[in-house]
Amino acid sequence: MGLLIQLFDSLEGSPLQTSAITAVASVSIFIASLASLVVYYNSSSKTIKPLPAKIANNKARKLGTWKPEDYKLPVPPAYPEWDIKTFKPLPYRAFKHKYNVTMGIRNMDPNSWIELDNEWNKFHDLKMKRIEEKGEEVYGTLPEAKAASLELLEELRKFLPARYPSLFERTADGMKNLETGEVHRMVEPLLEDPMLTVARLLQDDVAIMIENEQGEYYLKGGCIMLAGFWRLKDKFNTSLSTIHTSGDVPKYNTHLKKGMEKFFVRLTPEAPVVRNNYFIQTDDNLDWSSSIGDEDNETVGWYTADPAKSVEKIWYRSERQSVRRLPITGAVIFTIRTYFLPLTEMCKEPYVPKRLLDGIESWSDDVREYRGYDKFYEVVLPYLREKVAEQAAMGYTDENEAEQYPF
Repeated sequence: MGLLIQLFDSLEGSPLQTSAITAVASVSIFIASLASLVVYYNSSSKTIKPLPAKIANNKARKLGTWKPEDYKLPVPPAYPEWDIKTFKPLPYRAFKHKYNVTMGIRNMDPNSWIELDNEWNKFHDLKMKRIEEKGEEVYGTLPEAKAASLELLEELRKFLPARYPSLFERTADGMKNLETGEVHRMVEPLLEDPMLTVARLLQDDVAIMIENEQGEYYLKGGCIMLAGFWRLKDKFNTSLSTIHTSGDVPKYNTHLKKGMEKFFVRLTPEAPVVRNNYFIQTDDNLDWSSSIGDEDNETVGWYTADPAKSVEKIWYRSERQSVRRLPITGAVIFTIRTYFLPLTEMCKEPYVPKRLLDGIESWSDDVREYRGYDKFYEVVLPYLREKVAEQAAMGYTDENEAEQYPF
């Protein structure tokens, strides 16, 4: 504007002044119209109105910025025959005959964003115990994630009562839990940290990732209470890359980093994804694997664990991770749902022992170190071989197995 004023001053009294004023006015109108197209405001509430994805054009956005989009996750139908007492955990068996280091993502059915089952009370009670014992070590929301956490609460407020109407009821300012009687306020002013409310609702752990100006994603909000092998306090406010490298994820720099960073930048609200992983655990603690060390120790890991002595102490741990971008804030939401059961119980299922045995035996040395292979192989591998032989005698062989990953 300073340059325009100088221009007007220099033209004052000349025949060109009127033309200049007209031209500048036209430019001003054009700029104002363009601005109103990109971001426009409700005159009463002053809140930013979302735009169609094509107009927002976030694919060409400056890194660290996001224009709100008008995408809405479809309201899901009620889960057929779902009951908190009888609906069993889905049988994720997320291993193949050959293990490969990949992101392993698949398109996600929006209706399956949050999965709940008859272990909801068990998870909820354990989370409440963790909150009482650990406090803000297991949840938190940094200022950069505040808007995203509020958007997440609203997304859950729309999704959960529709998908699980026998468990959740929408209220004027939040939700009521019909199982526990808990009433949750989910709009401002909130009564507690928003991620604490999220923890009370789900069996999942949840992380909020925020993009910075370099296109890196940082963990700025979360409720991580049942992770088993890692602690929120160690990863909070760190980048996605640091989270993986500090956890010694095998081949992250060579096989995963570049593709993962591109994936996060390009992720769109209408294209959520899901992935599964698996671990072998040498104790039966869902929240924190005590076999790798006391959770309060400064450093913990498989290197501090004792070798397993009995297959009866071996548990199968599998995570279902959903990844979706919120349309208004552009934050990326991770949900991490853990499925946890004794190995001996799982190996009663047809084809499972052979597929798991092949998968473990195909691990490279770095994967073995990361997954604690040396601490359990002496009890797990002989047991799996025994079960493979038993099932082969019953006709459960590779050539008869139908592909059904991740189940």
